[in-house]
Amino acid sequence: MKKQRSYTDQTIEDIEYAGHGIIKPEGRVVFVEGVLPGEIVDVAITRKKRSHAFARVTAWHARSDERREPFCSHFADCGGCTWQYLPYEAQLRYKERFVADVLRQIGDIEEPVPLPILGCDGDTYYRNKLDFSFAPIRWITQEEVDSGQTITDRRALGFHVKGRFDRVLEVEHCYLQADPSNDIRTAAREIALAHDYSFHDPAEHTGLLRSLIVRTSEAGGVMVILVIGEDRPDIAGAFLSALAERVPSISSAFYIINTTLNDDTSPHPAFHAFGDETITERCGHLEFAIHPKSFYQTNSRQAERLYTVVREWIETDGKETLLDLYCGIGSIGLFVADLVGSVVGIESVPEAIERAVENSRLNKIGNARFYAGDVRELLATAGGQILGADQASTPVIPKPDIVVLDPPRAGLHPKVLETLLSLAPRQIIYVSCKPSTQARDLAALLERYRIERIQPVDMFPQTFHIENIVDLRLR
Repeated sequence: MKKQRSYTDQTIEDIEYAGHGIIKPEGRVVFVEGVLPGEIVDVAITRKKRSHAFARVTAWHARSDERREPFCSHFADCGGCTWQYLPYEAQLRYKERFVADVLRQIGDIEEPVPLPILGCDGDTYYRNKLDFSFAPIRWITQEEVDSGQTITDRRALGFHVKGRFDRVLEVEHCYLQADPSNDIRTAAREIALAHDYSFHDPAEHTGLLRSLIVRTSEAGGVMVILVIGEDRPDIAGAFLSALAERVPSISSAFYIINTTLNDDTSPHPAFHAFGDETITERCGHLEFAIHPKSFYQTNSRQAERLYTVVREWIETDGKETLLDLYCGIGSIGLFVADLVGSVVGIESVPEAIERAVENSRLNKIGNARFYAGDVRELLATAGGQILGADQASTPVIPKPDIVVLDPPRAGLHPKVLETLLSLAPRQIIYVSCKPSTQARDLAALLERYRIERIQPVDMFPQTFHIENIVDLRLR
């Protein structure tokens, strides 16, 4: 086997958008995980691309004064909170700079300068949803190897190891979701072991228990969803009942049967085991019913801050038509519905549209309607335009005065950009979970729009991920 190339005494020049440090040995860009600018390290190349490579640290010669000791005992192995070695204030500083850099480098956008980032009041226990994986053979940490201890049971319930989707790390405590999340995970593992239930092996495609999803809300709801790999609703019900006895704060329980090779649960129904059918999430003046498979921002407190920015930015006299693209369960559109004449939401997932309608009724909002379908096709009907859409089978969307959009990480399809430029709404508010694809889309929209303001929002402390909101006005 050819030995991987290594480099010694390399000074980290900077950090790029995905959180990797940058070195340039022999003029080639190499991305290094877990380092800070100014640190001096030896590295070994782990993966090569045509234009760059990736490397891991093999030795340290100098560390940054900014570096701190990670507070989680699982940090070295877990694939979750990759930035724990950075103080939160520094994380925010880098994220704010990343947004400006990406907009400039990809979108050629220098002005306006992004507003100061909106950070979280708390940088731990901020998630309202976690997905724990069962595994028949858990990951053995280097600390355990060095200790020489004998491990009698290798079954695990935890998170995937950093960079290894085929390995699961047993987790003792997680700082991402507030209690009773840790109590639920611990009790679930103990119940599974006590009954000798089999843990799912993705390589062999065997085993009953696949994953455990815990959803919580600011209003105090606790929902548990058990995913099983065999058609055994009797065991699922007994397991969940035993779990609720151990953790009485569980208010809602479901199970999903997934016998396929992949872990995607979206095609499979969630069966109600007991308790409430939803948990309630409060967001400002609204309440949202959260079902087992509902999409909702995973940081509830920051979601309200993000939606409040959108609400404050909307220029309205109360009569406008607002189009909410990629609307999910309708959260943004409903949050601003009282400001405009009407809200029309579009989302490709039919179940999400059902939830959006449910949430509009829950909040007694009468000026919002929602359509399930491909955004490209439905947007093409706006204002009576039929740009490649089948008019007989596609509802006609009214011409919007304002568009709010929150697309997937891939950003906007070229046809969506084309239609937006043709419709020319007077204001577009673009919410993005991936500023690099947002920057690409903004470059196209600047053909007819100018950027009024830019607001980064930190939804995911201890990671490099960042949300960004851009306010565009028709020229």
